[in-house]
Amino acid sequence: MTTNETAERSSVRSVERALHVLDCFSDGRAKITLSEAARLTELPISTVSRLLMTLEKEGFLRRSGAAYVCGIRLMQIGLNALHNLSVYEIAEAHLTRLSELTGESSYLGIPSDGVQVVYVRQSLSAKSIRHSAWLGRTVPVKGTAIGAAITGNVGTSGFAATRQTLEPDVTAIAAPIYASGGSIVAAINLTGPTYRIKDDDVRRFGLAVVEAAQAISEEIGGVVRK
Repeated sequence: MTTNETAERSSVRSVERALHVLDCFSDGRAKITLSEAARLTELPISTVSRLLMTLEKEGFLRRSGAAYVCGIRLMQIGLNALHNLSVYEIAEAHLTRLSELTGESSYLGIPSDGVQVVYVRQSLSAKSIRHSAWLGRTVPVKGTAIGAAITGNVGTSGFAATRQTLEPDVTAIAAPIYASGGSIVAAINLTGPTYRIKDDDVRRFGLAVVEAAQAISEEIGGVVRK
């Protein structure tokens, strides 16, 4: 084997190992430590440490305390891929139907970096007073209805609801979308002014949000959790 062939094989092996590290996030894991990455990839800690630092330098990962989370470049690639995935295309009709049924704005959100959710598709309410357009905006997982849905904290009702969220007097209702294997890949979020969404509406709208999320889950081949 020539020197060039040896160098090429070494480069390919390094790429494969880097992809194995990134694959640690494929099961919905929000963050990962050096020791966890070494255990999951079955690679030496010294090797994984170099890979993590390189991936961080290139923007594919970023530091979060003692752990690593998905970086902006990985998110951009993911968003680009999302446009070619069925969940993005399928969601449009369900969001439109949900907004027409409830009279409120509905959104499709996906997890971005473990601590935030980004809105990638929307259907705005036809009413003059409505929730502002949040397409492309990120919101925190903590303290939001869609964050609760993304993390699976929806209880037996299948949906999460907040009366006071990031904006005062805004009610949000969200439900998770499941992919194959039961992992949560996205969530549907319905928002509107609290004065218009009464307590009885929360339950009624919540069931409609769950129905929309489950329909999308089934269409993308996901396992719907009852």
